[in-house]
Amino acid sequence: MPKISLKKLNFLKKNKIGISALTSYDASFAKLADNCGIDIILVGDSLGEVIQGNPNTHSVTMNDMCYHTKIVSKAIKKAFLIADMPKNSYKTKNQALKNAKKLVAKNMADMVKIEFQEKDVEIVEHLISHNILVCSHIGILPQTIKNKSDYKKIGKTRSEANRLINEAMLIEKLGSQMLIVECIDEQVAKIISEKLYIPTIGIGSGKSCDGQIRVIYDIFEISFNGVPGFLKSKNKKLNPMKIILEKYITNTNKYKI
Repeated sequence: MPKISLKKLNFLKKNKIGISALTSYDASFAKLADNCGIDIILVGDSLGEVIQGNPNTHSVTMNDMCYHTKIVSKAIKKAFLIADMPKNSYKTKNQALKNAKKLVAKNMADMVKIEFQEKDVEIVEHLISHNILVCSHIGILPQTIKNKSDYKKIGKTRSEANRLINEAMLIEKLGSQMLIVECIDEQVAKIISEKLYIPTIGIGSGKSCDGQIRVIYDIFEISFNGVPGFLKSKNKKLNPMKIILEKYITNTNKYKI
């Protein structure tokens, strides 16, 4: 199977074929996801929480992102690879371009992701004008919030819904080639997905997006800071990682003196 291209992802959207995406940070999990046929792998700054054990993403650096993007890129042969621009890495146009180039250098990431706010219009335009593929991210923006309690569904009011829809349309107009919507009202996510030509990938935003993205550690229910409510299993005994580990410990204990 050839490497998945942006053209292929657009084809999936056009033909209403769901796009699968996972966030991964290391070679082993990335290889597993790639071998299973995942469409997109995101090296997210959520590594600050999942890998580093911090309460949020704010302390993640460009060096962290370059390191994890490099090791993930070694492990994949087919998936489309996106890397996050961490907090404070795109304050100016020149800084954004310099850092984005680090993530896409030497066949690492295919695309960079930015948590989009109105002030970032020129940043996105500048990156695209220099042939950097950009995925924009709207809704809940982890780089602007500190605590899990701040993760609340948005877009329920008419003003919030209109703002999100207008943001999404602006992002496409600027030239972003993909959009991630996080924790927004399902009906608003549906409207955005129907209005845009570019793929819309959802995180906790309902089933009507063109695709869904999950943190691979969340799927196995082993994330350091816990698993999002929309992913929690009703039966904790079904956690496959825990079952395997407990079985290993039990078998090993048989040989203890």
